[in-house]
Amino acid sequence: MKCSSVVFPDSCPYVCGIGAVSSLGIDSATHVEKILEGKCAFRPLAELWGEGHAWDRIPAAWLEDRELFMGRRQGPASILALLLARQAVEDAGWGARELESAALIVGSSRGNAMGWLDSISGRRKIKLLSVPQSLHSELASSVTIEFGIHGPYHVLASGCAAGLDAVGLAAMLVESGVVERALAIGLDLPLSPSVLDTYWSSGMLAQVGVNNPYGEDADGMVIAEGGGAVALSIHPEEGVPYGRVLDYRSNSDASSPLGMPADGLQLGRLIKTSLEKTGAVCEALTICPHASGTRNNGIAEKAALKYAFPGEEGTALRFPDVRLMKPWCGHAIGGSGILELCMMLAFAKRGLLPPNLPGMASPWEGCILSKTCDLLDDRILLKTASSMGGHNAVLALSVNPNAPIL
Repeated sequence: MKCSSVVFPDSCPYVCGIGAVSSLGIDSATHVEKILEGKCAFRPLAELWGEGHAWDRIPAAWLEDRELFMGRRQGPASILALLLARQAVEDAGWGARELESAALIVGSSRGNAMGWLDSISGRRKIKLLSVPQSLHSELASSVTIEFGIHGPYHVLASGCAAGLDAVGLAAMLVESGVVERALAIGLDLPLSPSVLDTYWSSGMLAQVGVNNPYGEDADGMVIAEGGGAVALSIHPEEGVPYGRVLDYRSNSDASSPLGMPADGLQLGRLIKTSLEKTGAVCEALTICPHASGTRNNGIAEKAALKYAFPGEEGTALRFPDVRLMKPWCGHAIGGSGILELCMMLAFAKRGLLPPNLPGMASPWEGCILSKTCDLLDDRILLKTASSMGGHNAVLALSVNPNAPIL
């Protein structure tokens, strides 16, 4: 089955390496294994930060190995950026020659806030390096220094869409011919008491233990640590291609500093335009929406999806396959879009579409969210992300289940 009627130019970059870190594991393969085992790792925040906070009993997800953040040379988020970069670079098989002229794009909402707003027990700072560790730019500079990257770098702070925007901007740099290769990284470590206090006061944190983004009980985010990395190249022989970036676009709601407008119109327009650009048909389309878990986001995304996919509700072939990843890994804020993208690509490389957590509500009445299934044909994967303040992003990729598997 063909997933598109459009012939894409040779300039569309290939995804030749990925990295993923979350409460599920510290590599992409472990994410696949844990999800297939039906595991997610949500626990009360009191287990991480102790008693005495208003949000003690709120479920969250964090990296089990806290020693990971004890390095003194870089801030905690920069240390995570280095780990993610190393995974994607090794997966792509890049050496010094490939990295020297590559571009680097890093996306994060909170950067190293966990290291300088709130101290980490047992972590000692080097006074001389305390200033760069408080800057978002250290996320990128630390990676360029470690890997000898002399190409352009940019740091994006577009909220929850930052990681997905990083992939989109990296793809644009490759497609436009500015560079032949680009590394995109997105991450956040939002489990800082100072940051959590702001989320709690805004009413955006989940009270229930299961994140059911389109359910009637959707009441907030299951906030989490994590991120992903994507290595892009114009050369298909590098690594084992996971897919090919076909389209990236973004826009603004210009509506509210907190939530999306209920009609979801701007997101719906983005999705519809991307569908037209790629020629995707529902029978060969999988969409992984932002699905933050807040009630406002659920209402707006339902409206956006109905705008992009009009038709009689319950008619299965009129609607795409939907995969919700946050119920497994939680909401990694600026790292969420790229992390979920990498999780989807890790499954696709095995010829699978990941399962939806049992009991998840569908954005369309009468449509049941699928369990694990084989990815038998060429397919377009559409990933969306939306940020507080009204920023929307959509990334479309082609995935080929017949590509060789390492």
